[in-house]
Amino acid sequence: MLKTILVLFSLLLASCATEQLTLSDSAENDYHKAERLIDNKEYQRANLFLEKFSAKYPYSKYSRDAEFLRVQAAYKGGEYILSEILAKRFIKAHPKSNKHIDAEYLLAKSFYAQSSEAALDQSFSHKARKAFISIKEHFPNGKYAEKVDTYIAELTNRVAEHELLVGKFYFDRAYFVAAANRFIFVKNNYIEAKAAEENLYWLTAAYLELEQPELAKETSNFLALQFPQSDWVKTTQELK
Repeated sequence: MLKTILVLFSLLLASCATEQLTLSDSAENDYHKAERLIDNKEYQRANLFLEKFSAKYPYSKYSRDAEFLRVQAAYKGGEYILSEILAKRFIKAHPKSNKHIDAEYLLAKSFYAQSSEAALDQSFSHKARKAFISIKEHFPNGKYAEKVDTYIAELTNRVAEHELLVGKFYFDRAYFVAAANRFIFVKNNYIEAKAAEENLYWLTAAYLELEQPELAKETSNFLALQFPQSDWVKTTQELK
């Protein structure tokens, strides 16, 4: 008897789930149904429902909001590649939408969610950083301004640290030209990063190994000027 009850209960749940994904004849009702699915954290189901919604109501007054709602559902459901694709599509299709900044933010967050720690590949860190910088440039006083600044700082530190790690790898193996190129890249592009001070030390060391004392001195002086309180200033000055 208990087994029969459990089977019937499972069938009832399945039936309810199927019913939730059935479109009605009202775009308004279906749009709010999609909102409820997201509120209930049924993100994948909401995404499937919104895909059907867009096909049935392409010209509804809810169609544009439904497209953005689908970006949200994909992102919140951890489908970052899909949220990336949907966000790009929304941004291109609705450049003047009041949801434009939200779509750009979710695009940047989708890249960020796929990014890695400094020791690993930084492709998505670079994409996320570029996307957040774009938001900062286009919406300097927007509602995400403070969060965007935080993400930019974090990602700048991460990609700079990655370049520094690669440069030190080359330096330790006596590939001083390759190492110097990495250190120069950090100096020119990520001077605001936490790794910038140490990076200038290693650039000075690389120049000395390459028998470029003038460039080494110039870099050492630059470190002292930019970061006068840094412990790396004295360490760099002790290089010979």
